[in-house]
Amino acid sequence: MSTPDRRPVFLSPHYDDAELSCGGTLATLADAGARPLIITIFGGEPTGELNEFARQMHELWGFGPQDAIAQRREEEACAADILEVESRWLDLPDAIYREERYLNDDHLFGAIHPREATLFRDIRDALFQLLDSLEIEPDAFFCPIGVGNHVDHQHVLATAQTLTFRGHEVIAWEDYPYAGDPGVDVETLAKRRSDGVPEIRPFDEAAMQQKIAAINCYRSQHPVIFRFQGDPAEATRAYAERIGNGSPAERFWPLRSPM
Repeated sequence: MSTPDRRPVFLSPHYDDAELSCGGTLATLADAGARPLIITIFGGEPTGELNEFARQMHELWGFGPQDAIAQRREEEACAADILEVESRWLDLPDAIYREERYLNDDHLFGAIHPREATLFRDIRDALFQLLDSLEIEPDAFFCPIGVGNHVDHQHVLATAQTLTFRGHEVIAWEDYPYAGDPGVDVETLAKRRSDGVPEIRPFDEAAMQQKIAAINCYRSQHPVIFRFQGDPAEATRAYAERIGNGSPAERFWPLRSPM
């Protein structure tokens, strides 16, 4: 039996989340030879008819009803190439495709639907099935800490919390650009979900440029995710330099196990 390949594994709710939040760190790890792997958790095709909310989102993204996932995967491949990372996905559908459970922004950024109370178990099982097939042993998992309260980010966070029981190191990132939205108190929320001191990870200007270029791959998402912040490149640099006290950086929090 071959020795498992030890690599950092980033659990991204959607195509774009890891790159948005951790692009500088991903580029730095890749440059150091760590070969980070991004797994998009909700990367599957929709099944059945699209609800009205999903159709509205496709229109906002500029996609037709049948080609959204293919185009989002193209955006993901573009970003992965720039950051020099590997990208995979699970075949679980995005919240907007899960029947009639999430039909507007209040639903999407609110409570998890009762029928999804144990979805984290399905995510965990699918995740380890993929890792086993790739013969990868995570040296650490990275996940969102849940800034913004998107239901899919909540699911990935809940899944990651269960991984702490298995003895895995789990490190949470600050969900950007939600973390940069006006009035968001990132530190108060993070301290409720972390059991340690945050780590500031600086990165150089080359990695900053890679992060911005990767974010520009997701042009379909810019009208939605940067609607409160303006120009994506300027907003991304400003947030990174705020975290790094004048130099670009990203902040990570050791994840606390659920009580």
